[in-house]
Amino acid sequence: MSIDKKANKYLPQEVQDVINTFVEQFNIMEEYDLETIPTEYTMNLLTTLGKYPEYAGIATELMTMVIEDNEV
Repeated sequence: MSIDKKANKYLPQEVQDVINTFVEQFNIMEEYDLETIPTEYTMNLLTTLGKYPEYAGIATELMTMVIEDNEV
């Protein structure tokens, strides 16, 4: 289940880069049948999104999902 998507060009370059890198890591995870994406990619995504007030809400929602997933 490979994802063939890229971040929208209207996003700040830093946000585009971190989203595209995260998607690439997801595809690697799927290709090699890994259980997770390395933590640093998730942290980079959350940290970068959190720098921008307009994306802080998305970062918070993603962080909540990660925390809830790890509680299981």
